[in-house]
Amino acid sequence: MSSRASHLDSLLPALSGAYGPPGREAGIRAALRRAVRGLGTAREDALGNVHLHVGGKGPRLLLSAHMDAPGIIVTRVDSSGLARLSILGPMSATDWIGAVVHLNGVEQHGVIGWDRPKESKDSREIEADALYLETGLGVKQAPKKIPVGTVGALHDRAEKLGDLWCGGNLDNRAGCAAIVAALRGTRGLKNDLHVVFSAQSDLGARGAMTSAFGIEPDAAVVLDVAFVGESRGGDIALGKGPCVGLKEEGFLPHPAALDLVKRAAKAARVSFQWLIRESSGSDARAVRASRSGVPTALVAIPARKTGGPRVLVNAGDLEKTVTLLRGIVTTSYTGTRGSK
Repeated sequence: MSSRASHLDSLLPALSGAYGPPGREAGIRAALRRAVRGLGTAREDALGNVHLHVGGKGPRLLLSAHMDAPGIIVTRVDSSGLARLSILGPMSATDWIGAVVHLNGVEQHGVIGWDRPKESKDSREIEADALYLETGLGVKQAPKKIPVGTVGALHDRAEKLGDLWCGGNLDNRAGCAAIVAALRGTRGLKNDLHVVFSAQSDLGARGAMTSAFGIEPDAAVVLDVAFVGESRGGDIALGKGPCVGLKEEGFLPHPAALDLVKRAAKAARVSFQWLIRESSGSDARAVRASRSGVPTALVAIPARKTGGPRVLVNAGDLEKTVTLLRGIVTTSYTGTRGSK
């Protein structure tokens, strides 16, 4: 077993199991602070981002991955004791059905169900207001234990299925784990490295926006997850290596930042896939538009949805992403902040 694989085998379950829906990332922040201990100088900002600075000579390079995972928030508790919900993040209502959720980061759990329509019509696409949370607390206890504003996250811990990782919070705990694994044991940094595990990505890239503004990097690489079926012009697939973003909603990679990723991939002998998204995006757009503009590239880990609350990531793709990230932080950025 490679050192990268052994690091990931312990890192990914620990990070995926940490509580951290959008705006409530205290659990995953604590897990990441433990994971990066000894790698550099770590701190938290007012929005909840975790910053890691690994000092070095050369341009200021930002490596960013969002740490929040999909969540739900209680909007009311009805007369039967069932909590009604709104969704935090891009996960569809259909994918939440049957999910076990962890509430407010404490030992309180519930399972999500839905109100089946009375008429037997096609019900594959449902609205969030059809979801409910059953906690078994009963009519009197439920409003006290799960009041309006209670936030829940998937109760999850990633596990291996042959060559695949399976988990509900892999978007983007897989990216966070890849960054930590890449930095462990890496020598010869060619840039002044700033790593940000950003908060509130699923609420509109809030953490990425503020952290990039504060750091004012010379260049940035954003790490995310891309799902099979998202890319146009040749779909992505599991087992064929990480993706490099060519286009997504509101974002094109900066030529100099893209060149950094391509040179690192060539030197590390990591093959990659092109990612072309028309109607969805990542934190890259917010980072690219920070201050007067930051030369930014996007790297994404391929994943496949299961039709429920869990997703699949190929273990080999994750290891190759670690290799690529190591190449990126040990390759000099040769562009200038204002170059086109």
